[in-house]
Amino acid sequence: MLKALFTDIDGTLFTSSLTVSEKTRDAIIRAYGKGTRIVLTSGRYITGMKRASEALGIPVIFIALNGALIKNGNEYLIEKHIDKDAYRQAATFLKGKASSLIAFTENRFAIDADDEWYERQNRICNDIGIRMDISDPDEVERRTGERPYKILLKDNDKDKILRLINELRNLIGGKAQVISSGWNNIEILPMGIDKSKAVSIVCRKLGIKAEETIAFGDWDNDAGMLRRAGIGVAMANGSEEAKKSADFITLSNDEDGIAFALERFSE
Repeated sequence: MLKALFTDIDGTLFTSSLTVSEKTRDAIIRAYGKGTRIVLTSGRYITGMKRASEALGIPVIFIALNGALIKNGNEYLIEKHIDKDAYRQAATFLKGKASSLIAFTENRFAIDADDEWYERQNRICNDIGIRMDISDPDEVERRTGERPYKILLKDNDKDKILRLINELRNLIGGKAQVISSGWNNIEILPMGIDKSKAVSIVCRKLGIKAEETIAFGDWDNDAGMLRRAGIGVAMANGSEEAKKSADFITLSNDEDGIAFALERFSE
């Protein structure tokens, strides 16, 4: 029996229209009814994940901000904020170099964009962000009421994204980690944080073995989680790194890939 199901949200649980299909929802609810704990794992903050949890309509555990924050009900299993010096270095270096910079706290986001990313981020997260210069983490905390966990950079220039990833790693390596959760973004996170470690933390809390779990993901930041779970499932629309890390490649997020895999692996 699968004792826990870990799933990424964007590109995995969500269709391209940012919804959970009826077939996928029903498959997850059936798994939950058999005793499988459901864990949402995302680069999103808690508020931005609530659309997914509400669509499922069942209790879930949140692995937010790529594992920097794990929350089970009102219990915090881990809270790790980004180093303030690394935050300032990265934000100062990036200012003016990308379409938008976004700072995420547990429940709010602040964004410096004055283009389509502001409205897009509001729509994606089902929330209204605070438009401001995010360079100073203390000012972000003052405006949002919460300390930031990460910075997200958005830009549609793939070459620029690749260049900035390398430059950032040279700039703040050892102080913060630089990853990508999509072809058009860069995430700057606390050191030692990833979805793979988050899986281990949740398994310890639930008293289960990683071998008793299944995980679904679509991008490079999901790769460790797919390797760590007992069954790692990559979406057909996923990155090559995600697919290489998986035990099974399912259908795409627009073809009920989660439901298809659960039919194969559920007892």
